[in-house]
Amino acid sequence: MLQKILSYLYPFVTSKVSLYNGILRVVLVDGKKLLNTDHANYSFGSLHRIMRFALKKVALNEDGDILLLGLGGGSVIDIIRNDLHLKNRLVAVDFDPVIIDIARKDFGLDLYENTEIVCADAYQYVWEERGKYGLVIIDLFIDNKVPEKFYDAIFWGHISRILSQGGQIIFNTMIKTTSRELFDTLVKRVENQGFSVSVHDRVDKTNVMIVAKRK
Repeated sequence: MLQKILSYLYPFVTSKVSLYNGILRVVLVDGKKLLNTDHANYSFGSLHRIMRFALKKVALNEDGDILLLGLGGGSVIDIIRNDLHLKNRLVAVDFDPVIIDIARKDFGLDLYENTEIVCADAYQYVWEERGKYGLVIIDLFIDNKVPEKFYDAIFWGHISRILSQGGQIIFNTMIKTTSRELFDTLVKRVENQGFSVSVHDRVDKTNVMIVAKRK
């Protein structure tokens, strides 16, 4: 409690080293915890605002399962459970065991009900998955860049396959770390798969969100 009070005067920082994400910093500032890398907020800062914006652009109900690809500290789960008060079964996939450990120990991940955490590569996970989801949220950054494999036709073919009738997609990226050609190709690919697509540019001045719904 004292540390939380003192954080309004100066931040407390705990660093952990990840094989995949480099140095991860849990920052306690102004009474709240953030998860940061060298160049990006992974949870509960700007990312929280960005994902809240995107989640308000989709029609959510309690009928379909939710798949979250990319966990961070659990910002998306917090929004779904505490802001939107949805109790859907939620599966969160992250390939970094250090991220998962931080989310559990520092951000109370295990307090959320009906939530399954899977330590796996998201690319391989969707390849092997046979379930159906009403919403897939793709937030797969390494620092401030989304690896190119998450733009390719194979990955998006599997995303389309595991979506239910009328299923929706949220894809979070940054144009400054992704080529415009790669981004535009992805938008066309999703449209050609039978989705209506909306692109929201400069969300929180930094990110670009693709929100798509199966027609």
